[in-house]
Amino acid sequence: MRNFDHLFDGDLTSIGVDEEFYAYEDTQFTRSFMYFAFAAAVAVALDVDDIFVPENGVLSRFSSLESGWTTTRTVHPLFVKSLNRIFDDLFPDRKLEISNPFLDYTKKEVVDRIPNKADIFFTRTCPHPRELSQGKDASGHPYNCGECIPCLIRIIGLVNSEHKIQPDGLMLDKNHLLDFDFSKVNAENIAQPNQSRQSSLSVFLLGLNAHLSFAYRIQTSTQRELVSSNPELLDPDILGLYERFSREIFQTVEFFAADNPTLENYVTEFLSLEDEELANLC
Repeated sequence: MRNFDHLFDGDLTSIGVDEEFYAYEDTQFTRSFMYFAFAAAVAVALDVDDIFVPENGVLSRFSSLESGWTTTRTVHPLFVKSLNRIFDDLFPDRKLEISNPFLDYTKKEVVDRIPNKADIFFTRTCPHPRELSQGKDASGHPYNCGECIPCLIRIIGLVNSEHKIQPDGLMLDKNHLLDFDFSKVNAENIAQPNQSRQSSLSVFLLGLNAHLSFAYRIQTSTQRELVSSNPELLDPDILGLYERFSREIFQTVEFFAADNPTLENYVTEFLSLEDEELANLC
């Protein structure tokens, strides 16, 4: 067996696996690695050197979420760099390279580059198994679940795009921003999600809170304050990406609050708590 420790600067960690417990795995967390492997195989077969992975910069970097979230980050620049080093080791006689042309784009900016609006309605963002979505389109394809982090980013991107996608065009099984009564929950005390599911109301609320908090801090903090917890924001391109994304987040709230006033009240309460927390840090 090859030893790839040198490709990751010695940072590989060995973790024991309970084979009986993990005999059945219904998530798709490794699907991106599988796609990369297939892409590399096809590229070598066709004598092509460039592999493009078109992922928006927000989902690629995932700086808007703290490390405790179980997001795979398989298009993060560091992961892509490490995978390219593996390719260099496996294929020393050629320059096989993965790159992401949308690394500096928000989801909204990627959607803006789609020339035909009708094509958007055939897209799917949700990474979860089909059985998590009960709704289906006219062709029988399942909707996006509407509750996971990629679905939240999808909502933000589509409603802010130049195509002006309306709620019924988001292809969501659940649209909590529009339909949920936020007066039923306390912004300060959101229940932890069921770890057996990556899609649920509590996952959605935790993800919404995380992005509201991130966007608020981007808009109200100095760059020096931001880099103390997120050094990559020293890069003006990355900071600019998240400044644009933070504006899109609050524009999304405004968009849905017009039909769901409980959302506006919830966000107002949440941001007041953020003010208190920031004051305590000073």
